[in-house]
Amino acid sequence: MKQRFVTFALAAGALFLFYLLFIPKPVPQIEKPSEPLSVDTGADGLQGLWRWLQAQNIPVVSLRSRYDRLGGVGNGDHGGNVMITVLPHRYPLRRSEWRPLTNWIESGNTLLVIAALDDTPRWALFLDPASVQEISQLTHIQFTSQQADSRAHRLRKGLNTLLGNPNIQGIPVGEHPLLSNVQQIHGASEYPASSWDSLPIEDHMPMELLQRSDTKTPMMWLGRQGEGQVIVSALASPFTNSQIDKADNARLLSNIIAWSRAPHGVVIFDDAHQGLVSYYDPKAFFSDPRLHRTLLWLIALWLVFVLGPLPLRGSFSPWKPVDETVLIEASGRFYSSVVTPAEAAHRLIENFFNRLRRKLGLPENGVPLWDWLGAQASVSNEERASLQRRFASVYAGERVELTELQRLLSDIQRKII
Repeated sequence: MKQRFVTFALAAGALFLFYLLFIPKPVPQIEKPSEPLSVDTGADGLQGLWRWLQAQNIPVVSLRSRYDRLGGVGNGDHGGNVMITVLPHRYPLRRSEWRPLTNWIESGNTLLVIAALDDTPRWALFLDPASVQEISQLTHIQFTSQQADSRAHRLRKGLNTLLGNPNIQGIPVGEHPLLSNVQQIHGASEYPASSWDSLPIEDHMPMELLQRSDTKTPMMWLGRQGEGQVIVSALASPFTNSQIDKADNARLLSNIIAWSRAPHGVVIFDDAHQGLVSYYDPKAFFSDPRLHRTLLWLIALWLVFVLGPLPLRGSFSPWKPVDETVLIEASGRFYSSVVTPAEAAHRLIENFFNRLRRKLGLPENGVPLWDWLGAQASVSNEERASLQRRFASVYAGERVELTELQRLLSDIQRKII
């Protein structure tokens, strides 16, 4: 029983060490927030927009790969497509994606960038500063956080921190086809949002379409890029499931699609950069509960095998000496199967004369010492003559009885060495 307990403790320790070193630890989440995905039916999802476009017989596509495959989606690089991407991205753009995206826009397509700047949905609660840089690079607009020291501003910011800013209103700046029949845009921010200043980058001069009704700061722009255009919204909430039917939000989106999409074009939802991908995602793989259940079953079965009915203590076996004759017999059978009798006889005679030459201090070249053997009184004439006959037969290629040759060499060697 004690041995089983020790085995179980060691196995549990090994499993715990393996878990610490190799298994990624899932981030605990009390409740998964709604995400800006075409399949999400929550408050911040885009499923309502997806269904509305389908009801209007507008083809829609969910992009679940990187931008390097964007040319094969919808009408490809022929123009007339509209892609909706929501920032900040969960999976930031790679360096290899910028050139395909630029080529796609300049071919006559439209990129609708919905950035969570003036509002803060739950899924974008922790805005990475690097994501603001990505928004600027994507839209050619430099966004910098406003710094105001007035007492009213500090008070308003403090109230927003406590209560959030549930209602954000946007109004048109001028007249444009995108603003047809648009009087007001409604957004909502569940959490406090920063205030941003916007400046065009380099020679890009985007057109301001909407501004906030409270601060009069721009919140939507239109910029040309090659044969296409980039439409930027600093609000991420107007087109979500919970806000699409508020104010003139749906009208604004309808104008964008009607003005930008060609009859053969499609509306593309950039789901890949928000985590809905068709390629291998290691984070999603290791966070899948099915993987953890499978590992738990494997560990349970392994513990059952280790602690099961298999004997844990081997029976006592006294020491038994090794039989040298068995080893010699096995070695003999091996050599007899690979060495021919003629080669064995030749080597026996050669080794015999080399031992004699070693004793006499002569070179060990296997040359016979017949004169020296003839001068040895301990070796009879019959033994010397028998050895010479067998020597002649071996070097003539005739068959020689190895047992008798070995016995003769042993007898002579015992007498002279």
